[in-house]
Amino acid sequence: MQTIPYLIANLRRLGILLSLLLLTACGQLDLAWGSLLYNVVVTPDSITPNADGQQDVTQIAYSLRRSADVSIYFQNEAGERFYFRQERRRAPGDYRVLWGGATDETRIVETSYGPQEILSQVLPDGFYQWTITATATATGSDSQQVTGSITLAQGDTTMPELHNFAVVPEVFKPNQDGLRDDWVSISYHLTKDVESQVLYVVDPAKPTLKYFIAPGPGLSKPNEEGYKEYRYEGDVDNNAEPPPDGTYQIVGEARDKAGNAVRVVRELTIAEGGKPRAEVTGGEIFWYTEVNGRRVEEANRLMVLTLGQKLCFEAYVYNDGVTPIRTDGPWPGQTYKFTENRNTVALRHMAETISAQFPKGNGAWLQQAGTWRFGINYESAGLDFPFRWAIGRQEDLELRVIDGYEQWYLLPGKSGMVQGCIEFDVAPALNTNIWWGGLIHESVATVSNDIDRITVQVESPTEATP
Repeated sequence: MQTIPYLIANLRRLGILLSLLLLTACGQLDLAWGSLLYNVVVTPDSITPNADGQQDVTQIAYSLRRSADVSIYFQNEAGERFYFRQERRRAPGDYRVLWGGATDETRIVETSYGPQEILSQVLPDGFYQWTITATATATGSDSQQVTGSITLAQGDTTMPELHNFAVVPEVFKPNQDGLRDDWVSISYHLTKDVESQVLYVVDPAKPTLKYFIAPGPGLSKPNEEGYKEYRYEGDVDNNAEPPPDGTYQIVGEARDKAGNAVRVVRELTIAEGGKPRAEVTGGEIFWYTEVNGRRVEEANRLMVLTLGQKLCFEAYVYNDGVTPIRTDGPWPGQTYKFTENRNTVALRHMAETISAQFPKGNGAWLQQAGTWRFGINYESAGLDFPFRWAIGRQEDLELRVIDGYEQWYLLPGKSGMVQGCIEFDVAPALNTNIWWGGLIHESVATVSNDIDRITVQVESPTEATP
């Protein structure tokens, strides 16, 4: 028969057990007994970190019984401390990491060509004391450390550098208007072969959003020592929108096989960026001719003219993009003879505009990369869209003087009126019947083609229908 004292003792044991179970369930009792940090091994204790594949790294192994903040650092004979890991949160468990003699403590160094950031660097040859510390995260008071030594020899401590890292121009307008600020040149000299390098644009306010710049087709070996040059057009050349207007950074990074890594940063401003877009309003051209001062419009998609008469038109171009688009003469109202074309008219204009300011004449009417023009084309034309005009009258456009030259822009949300004529001073060749309009972004693309096709029949005066 159980005595009363025996029952009381059992009840006490049961209460203690229940309390332990409750504490464990609430996370207030850690049953992982023993040292916080244990099984620490660093082997081998001598390495040659030069990426030759022979004893380049040592393995650092350790175990944790409880969650802890872990630091791993190395101290040279002068007492300088270099961190490999600093206060990294780690859960209980076993850990293995390879170390190749480099530390990731960033710093800025000034060079003759500007500041450069050291991201990681192989430590100089010598004798080092390593230390691994662990501080329990639950209490903050349980802390342990283990030390040892390691020797570094024959290490590759030569940093890769991006000499003379240049960004030109610093204000960038990726809008395909054909002017020099349409694209950015990034150039530098890579001082040694590297394992990897990257070049990207980043918004300092959104550091995780990076626009990477791919090497051009001529840069066949970007990771080899030598001069490098990149061309960046903001992806407008890929029919995409560029980053929004603002101040950005151009960042170049290079890392060699031993673990030496650098970063160079330069500022870049993007303004008036955007894929240029325009359309002929309604896809419609108003075709007509003039007879005795009276305007006669086409009927049933047919224009019947006599030799010496003019085929005339009127159309409207609307800028439905977000960036200004550049244009130039011949201006609306220009009449071409059928035996002329955009080149003959432009060359005549050059000859007429020879002056002290433009001793060779103003060649702006010639085809220019990035210029938008409205064109008229026809079957069997020997020159694509031989008749071209600016996409608006000067009063429809904004005039800007850039580098001493007048440049005309159709602003976003604005329309320009185009009007002109072709005078038939000779009869067209046979099978020259179908005519149409187009919108040309010169040296880039024919944005719109085959606009409002009509048949044009030119008769001699004796053949004209009464």
